[in-house]
Amino acid sequence: MNNLRRLALTAFVCTLAAVFLTPVNAAPSPSEVKRIKLIDNNHLPQKVFVVDAGHNRRFVRDLFNVIKEINLSEQLVGDGVIKLHIIPSGSDPIKGCGISPEDAKNFVEVSKIYSTSDIWMQDCMELCSAVTKDNKLIPAIYDARRGRGLGRYPKALAQDQDLVYYLNPATVGDHGDYGGNIEVTPFDDILVVGNTITKPCYKMFEENGYKGRIFVGKVDWLQVGHIDEYLSFIPTAWAPGGYSIVKADPILALDLIRNCPPEELEKVSHYDKQFLLKVQALLKKQMTNPDAGKGTAEGDFIALNYTVSDYINDTVGELKKYIVDVTGKPRDFEEVAWPCLFEGRNPSNPRNCHAFLPGVVNLLVLRDHLIVPATHVPAFDKVILARLRAQGNKVHFVDDTPYHTSMGEIHCGTNTLRNPHKVILTKKRLEAIQKTRRTFNEIYNKDK
Repeated sequence: MNNLRRLALTAFVCTLAAVFLTPVNAAPSPSEVKRIKLIDNNHLPQKVFVVDAGHNRRFVRDLFNVIKEINLSEQLVGDGVIKLHIIPSGSDPIKGCGISPEDAKNFVEVSKIYSTSDIWMQDCMELCSAVTKDNKLIPAIYDARRGRGLGRYPKALAQDQDLVYYLNPATVGDHGDYGGNIEVTPFDDILVVGNTITKPCYKMFEENGYKGRIFVGKVDWLQVGHIDEYLSFIPTAWAPGGYSIVKADPILALDLIRNCPPEELEKVSHYDKQFLLKVQALLKKQMTNPDAGKGTAEGDFIALNYTVSDYINDTVGELKKYIVDVTGKPRDFEEVAWPCLFEGRNPSNPRNCHAFLPGVVNLLVLRDHLIVPATHVPAFDKVILARLRAQGNKVHFVDDTPYHTSMGEIHCGTNTLRNPHKVILTKKRLEAIQKTRRTFNEIYNKDK
């Protein structure tokens, strides 16, 4: 009888433990949902994640100021407010950045669950959604299994926020599986990755909803090897498909360097300035003598950027064809070329390349605002401003030196939580704009 009582008591205690220790709203496992759903730049941003490591504090402060400006200029209220979520490395980031208590209350969160000095926020995770078996979207996270400083953060965040947790099945530390190498197109929901992605990671996305919807671009010529180093997607109402493909354009950058006044290079670092002046002089010589400068550092630099331009254009062309094939909808695409220079080894077969000046395509999209790395070359900035303002975007240039000097930029150093249910551009609005555009073109062509 005593044994029976003991067994009954044990069962009762276990039942109580199960009731009280299991989270009431615990997220389901990936096997209990239909698929993973990545959230593109067309979705409204809610939080921007960044690490305050001390040495990047100026960037964190400037990023806060831009986010505050966006909130105030757009008169965002309630759940429309964009907040800066800061992961500290030690000291109080609010005080360190000189943010007032009122501004901190309105626009800032400081993580209470994690602390690190690892600044590569994008690489450790993708904040996404999962589609349940009854077709509802619930919050989820992809853990890139990066290791190091931010390595444990995705799981800690998943546990703290009850997120569906997708863990990269590949080996810890594979660069090709990081968040910077995982992008998604608005509306089409095409997963765009670089060819450095591992087979286990690729297979995981295939098995979780992206089978037949994964485009693999060439990135193995890059030192870091991420697709976000030369490709991005911006919601654009009048563009076919509802978005623009933003690509790095080395030839445009070389043209701008050749034609810009020398004083426009004054704000570039001394070494880079001296080198660019040599590049500028050689570009002018090559207008009459294409073979000038062969074998010199500046000659190799120019030749490498011509080869890289071919790589980028080929990849963008393949991407457009892939999207048409997958969607079954022949259409034009809006391409936006931004000036960007790369440095690396072997001009005819580039390897170990990275952005020479801050890579402007590696940007942050917040509603119709774009936060872009400052190149400190006015000719570059003017082209970017002109092309984006024509699309209706507002541009904010931010100095991202702590990231650029370590072969990354703004997108690499941030991560964005977006609302899966709210978008900048709806399908209905897009269809109406496209219909108006077609009507205008028909009238215009008829009158010609």
